[in-house]
Amino acid sequence: MSGDLALSRPLLLATQLTGASPDEARSRLFNATVHLRLAPEFADSHDAALLLRSLADQLSRFCGTVVVYAPAAIAQACLDRDRELHDTPRVRAGGPSPAGAAGLDILVGDRPESPGEIATCSDGWTGRVSAISTGEPITAFTIANAVGALTAAALTAGEAFLRLIGVTRPPRAFELSAWTGHCGLPGTLPHGPRLPAIAPIDALLVGCGNVMNGWAVAARALQITGQVRAVDRQLLGEENLGPYALARRDMIGQPKTALLAAHLQPRIAVTRYDEELDLFVPRITRWHLPLPALVINGLDEVGPRHVVQRLWPDVLVDMAAGGTTSQVIVHRRDGAGQCLLGAFTVPDAELGYIRRIETVTGLRRERFLNDFTTPITNEDVAKAPPEHRAGLQAAADSGQLLCGYINQASLTANSSGGNFAAAAPFVSALTGARAAAITVALLSGSKPGGLRWQYNFLGNRARTAVLHCAATCECQTERAC
Repeated sequence: MSGDLALSRPLLLATQLTGASPDEARSRLFNATVHLRLAPEFADSHDAALLLRSLADQLSRFCGTVVVYAPAAIAQACLDRDRELHDTPRVRAGGPSPAGAAGLDILVGDRPESPGEIATCSDGWTGRVSAISTGEPITAFTIANAVGALTAAALTAGEAFLRLIGVTRPPRAFELSAWTGHCGLPGTLPHGPRLPAIAPIDALLVGCGNVMNGWAVAARALQITGQVRAVDRQLLGEENLGPYALARRDMIGQPKTALLAAHLQPRIAVTRYDEELDLFVPRITRWHLPLPALVINGLDEVGPRHVVQRLWPDVLVDMAAGGTTSQVIVHRRDGAGQCLLGAFTVPDAELGYIRRIETVTGLRRERFLNDFTTPITNEDVAKAPPEHRAGLQAAADSGQLLCGYINQASLTANSSGGNFAAAAPFVSALTGARAAAITVALLSGSKPGGLRWQYNFLGNRARTAVLHCAATCECQTERAC
C-alpha cells in the first residue's frame, strides 16, 4: 500500500472494515472535516479540556481537517500538538459549525444538541458517548479522573472513525467504566471509587510501542510517580505517527524507549534498554537484575509474551490492540487465572527470535544463543551469507560484541515491511486507559488477577472473563513453588 506512511495503519483498518480500495478510504478520511467544540458550561473543567485535547490528537491521525472551538488556551494546545505530528496542519481553531455545513460535529458536553451530533463526556472512571438523547439527566465531569476523560476520547474517536469510513450503524448512546471494564447505557454504571492516593510504581515495561503509548499517556495524566525499566528493540518510524499516542515527528529514528522516557520523566524515572528481549532476559535470569513485582507488556507477538511470562513476575499485565478490539489480561502468580502460555499459542507464521536474528544479521544461531557477549570473529564473517559479510567484517575489525551487533541490527531493521497490522490510535488509547486503571488498583493494594478483558468498537460491547489454565500448564508448577 503506497502513500503516506503516517496514515498507513489506520488506512488499512478502514479498507478491512469496508472493503473499499485504499484510494477510496483515503479520500473519505482526508476529505473529512470534524468540528470539535467544548460546551461553555464545562470550559473550566480539567477533564473536559483533557478529553478535547486527546480527541483532537486522535482525530488528526486519520482525518483531513479538525476544527476546534474552545477557549484559547485549549485550542492552542491542540494546535501545538498538531505541529508535533504533521508537516502540514490538520487542526485549526475556529468557530462553531455553520448551519448546514458538511462534516461531523462532536460536542464535549453531556448530551447532543442537534441531530447527527456526537456528545462525549466523562465522570469518574467512566467515559460516555451519546449520538442520541436518552431523555435522562446525566452527570458530567463532576468526579475528576483523567482516565475517564481518556476513555471517553478513545470511544468517541472510534465512533467518528467508523462514521467517516462509512460503517453505518444506528445512532447509539453508551458508556464504559475503565475501572470495572463494563459497558452499559449512559448513567447505568457505578462511578467506581474516588481516585485513591497512588503508591509509587516499580515496574518492568516490555514493548514500548502502540498500547504502551496509551498506558503512558494515562500514567502521566494520573501523575503516577516511581521508577520503571523499559525494554524495546525498535526505533520510531513514520508509520508509527498514525497509531502511537506519544508519537512526534522530531522523534522519528529515535528508540521507542526514548519516546516513552521523554513523556514519563521526571515523575517516573525510566531506565532504558534498547535491546532484544532475549538479550535483556539474562540480566534477570543470569546476572541477577531484580525483577519488579509488576510487569506490564505491550508486545505484538506471542513468542515474546511467553518469554516474559516465564519470568513469572508476581503480577503480569498484558495489553493488546488488534483491529477494532482492545484487550487486557492480568495474571497473578499466586492466583488460579490463566497465564499467557495458556492464553496464546505461537502461530506457525510468527517469525521467532532465532530465525529473525539469523535473517537480519547473517550470524549462525549457535553463535548467539548461549554466549552472546563474545566479539564477532573472522569465522563469523566467512560463514555468513555474502550480503552480510561487509557489516560483520566492520564489526569484527572494531571488536564489537555479538549482543551489540544484534541490538544495532534490530534497531535499524524495518519492523514490518509490507506485512504490517491495521492499527488506529483509539484502540490502543482505550487499551492503555483500561490498563492504567488496573495499574492504579494494583498499586492501591487490590488484586484484580485472573481476568481477560476485551472491548470491541464495532459492537460497543465489553467482555470480562475469568479463565483458567490446564493442570499441565507450566504456571501450575510455578504456583506450587
